[in-house]
Amino acid sequence: MAMYHKIAWWMVKKMHHSNPELDDKDAQEICAYGIEITISSIVNYLLLLVIGCLTHSLIPAVLFGVVFTIIRLYIGGYHCTSYLRCNLTFCLIYILVLALGKLLVRWVDLSILLLLLIWCGLGIWFLGPVENTNKPTTPEQRKRCHIIAMTLYVADFVLTVACYEWVPYYGIVSLLSLAAVVIMLPIGTPYASPYQH
Repeated sequence: MAMYHKIAWWMVKKMHHSNPELDDKDAQEICAYGIEITISSIVNYLLLLVIGCLTHSLIPAVLFGVVFTIIRLYIGGYHCTSYLRCNLTFCLIYILVLALGKLLVRWVDLSILLLLLIWCGLGIWFLGPVENTNKPTTPEQRKRCHIIAMTLYVADFVLTVACYEWVPYYGIVSLLSLAAVVIMLPIGTPYASPYQH
C-alpha cells in the first residue's frame, strides 16, 4: 500500500537525521521495508481486534492471532503481493474461521478434533517450511525452522485441546486457525503456480 510506503520513508528520513549510518541507500531500503512490514502487522492485529469486538468474539480473535501468526513465522506459506491484499486476506480468513467454527461446533467431538490436529501436524511435517523466494534460506535454517514449527505445533495441539475442554467453540477456532496455516503451505510453495512472482 502506498500509504505504508510513504509512512515508512518518512520515518526513515526522520531516523536519518539522528543516525548517519543510514546514508547508505540499501540500509534505508531495508529499514523502510521493515517499517512497512511492522505497520502492516499492526494493522492486521488492530483489524482482528476490531472484528473480534464487533462479533463479540475477542477470545477467538486472540486465539486466531496467536495460533495463525506465530507458527507462520517459521513454517511460511502463502504471502500476498500487496499489503492491502494481506490485510484483507487475514481478515477474511479470520471471518471464515469464525463462521466455520460456528457450523462445526455441533459435529466435532474430541476424537474428530484430535484426528484433525494430527492431520495438521502431518501437513506441517511434510509440507514445511516453505521457503520465501524473496528470502532464500540455507538447509540449516530450514531445519531449524522445521524444528521450531513442530515445537509450536505441539504447543498449539495442547492449547487447542485445552480450549476445547474449556469451551468447545474456542478449541475449534484454534484448530481451524492451524488448519488454515496448513492449507496455505502448498499455495505458498514457489512451484505451486507458474504465475507466482
